[in-house]
Amino acid sequence: MIPPLFFLVAALAAAQPADKGYVVRVDSASVWLDLTAADGAAPGRAFEVYVEGPELKHPVTGASLGRVKTPVAAGAITDVAEKYSTGALAASSGAVKAGQRARFTAPAPAAAKPAAPARPGEPESRAPKTQGATLDYQVNAMAVGDFDGGKPQIVLASENSVKLYAYPAADGKPLAETVITGTGLRILGLEASNVAGGARDDLFVSVYDETFKRFETRVLRMENGKWLKVAELPFLTRGWQDASGKRVLATQQVLDDKSFPFGAIYPLSYQDGQYVQGRPALGLKRVDWIYGFTTAKLTNGDSAAVYLTSVHALRVQIGKEWWRTPDDDYGQTPLRVRWQDRLLEFNPPMAVTYGPSGFEALYAVRNMAALGGLASPFGLFNHAELVRKRWNGLGLETVWKADLSGCAQGLAVVETEPGRREIVVAVRGSAGQSSVWTFDP
Repeated sequence: MIPPLFFLVAALAAAQPADKGYVVRVDSASVWLDLTAADGAAPGRAFEVYVEGPELKHPVTGASLGRVKTPVAAGAITDVAEKYSTGALAASSGAVKAGQRARFTAPAPAAAKPAAPARPGEPESRAPKTQGATLDYQVNAMAVGDFDGGKPQIVLASENSVKLYAYPAADGKPLAETVITGTGLRILGLEASNVAGGARDDLFVSVYDETFKRFETRVLRMENGKWLKVAELPFLTRGWQDASGKRVLATQQVLDDKSFPFGAIYPLSYQDGQYVQGRPALGLKRVDWIYGFTTAKLTNGDSAAVYLTSVHALRVQIGKEWWRTPDDDYGQTPLRVRWQDRLLEFNPPMAVTYGPSGFEALYAVRNMAALGGLASPFGLFNHAELVRKRWNGLGLETVWKADLSGCAQGLAVVETEPGRREIVVAVRGSAGQSSVWTFDP
């Protein structure tokens, strides 16, 4: 029986113009193709480079059946220009040469149907811009950064591994992956940062070691298409946004001693070739847990700490004054660790954007528990909402919201090109699968 994949590749090749699909240039793991958006090229779409062999002829009719196609390398589109597209090969291959053929091996990212218009007085219901490939694992965390190639890339974590994809993970085949070794180890968070001042971002993987009852961070760097561990840090790392909107990393130690429940939150610093906890401590009022806060400079000029309360509401703290959302379910996550008498929740991040006039929006997710909320104590969440909120001078009001068919474990604002942003969410389904969704802001 002919495998279904044969028909998929054949259909995709048929949709591609016969006079197109050539390698124009090769530079290490980067390749330039003559395929454009009109031919189906889109960031994240998978392709393969191949060479044509002998012609095949039908043994009875003598009709030509085409030529034997021998795969040389595979990759994914990273950027699309007017007359060509650029791709990243899964591994640097000296066998790829200009003049070889190329074809798509996966459909382009699917565009969702427009959402129904909002009723008067209600927030707009926003549909996703794209929904990525279905991944056969549950996503624990997400990070977006420039790890290898000069363009945004996306890293997703399962329970104990990290996988690098071309943004926005429209193809399910990773460009690189590695397992975070350790007995009883679980990945709890991912962050991307260039604190060390290198040419590319490092990846910070926060983990919990069940065997030794220890929280730590492994630092990975992409070298020659592979992840290389460059440091182990005895504290957790987490991104937040300063008053300028820049995403920076904070650190916190979780120790089983008299400093419990937590040590102070310090910035991450790079000194004498090592990652360390910088000084002074952040000292944000009422903020004691690194996995549940950010800051914002509101439209009236006030600096505020925005954090998740113990009952999963959003609270805005401005000096001694405060405001909180009337609804709850913000954050919430199946990633939890019982630490002495407190449940540590590794909530998905929040994101703040600024425009020409200052504060623009806050993006957050609401993970909803199954069984009408009854499953919340067990960490079972089967749907979620992504919300965009603005500051109206008195509090945060919802501008639009989007339904997600699963629990959201990652959220980021990505500048795909100067002046153009997308909201990216890692959606973890209840059936053990995940995907990456993008939204217009």
